[in-house]
Amino acid sequence: MIYNKYNYYRNTYAVFKEVEENQLPFIKWQYTSKSGSAYFYTKEGVYRKSNHWGRAAKCRWVLQKGNETYISKGRIHIGYALWEDFHNNDEGSATYFIAVDFENKIVAYKHKSHDTEGKEVYRTAAATRKLIEKTKRILLHDKWAKYYEFDDLEVKRRQLILDLITS
Repeated sequence: MIYNKYNYYRNTYAVFKEVEENQLPFIKWQYTSKSGSAYFYTKEGVYRKSNHWGRAAKCRWVLQKGNETYISKGRIHIGYALWEDFHNNDEGSATYFIAVDFENKIVAYKHKSHDTEGKEVYRTAAATRKLIEKTKRILLHDKWAKYYEFDDLEVKRRQLILDLITS
C-alpha cells in the first residue's frame, strides 16, 4: 500500500526521526488533532509534533533520536517520517521483533520490514511489549542475577536476553 496524508493515520507503524524545532522548513502547522498533536505534510512525508509516542490511536508511531527509540508520553518531541516509512499495523498479526543494543543498553521493537536478514522472531504488538519489559529488567537491573551461577554478569545477561527474544 502507498501511504500519503489521506491514509497514513489508519492502522500504521512508522519510525519518525527526531527534528529540532529550529530545523523545520515551515512556520505554521497544517493540522492539529483532538489529542493536541500537530502535523505538517510534505510531498515526501509528514512532520509530527506530539507529547505521546508509541501508540497513537490504532497506530504505532515511535520516535528515533540517534540510536534511541522513544515510546513514551510526556515531553513534546517533533519527528519526521517519509511516506515510505509507513507500514500496515495489524494488531493481531505477528509483525514486530525486538532489537537490543547491549552496548548502549537500549531495547526497542521494530517492524518486520526492518529485518534485513530475515532471522528475527516476530510477535504481535502486545506480546512484543510484554517481552520488552522483561528484557529491560534483565538489561538494566541486577536483581535477577542472585538466582544464577555465572562467571561474567554481562555474558549471562546477553545469554538470557538472546534466549528470551529468540524463542
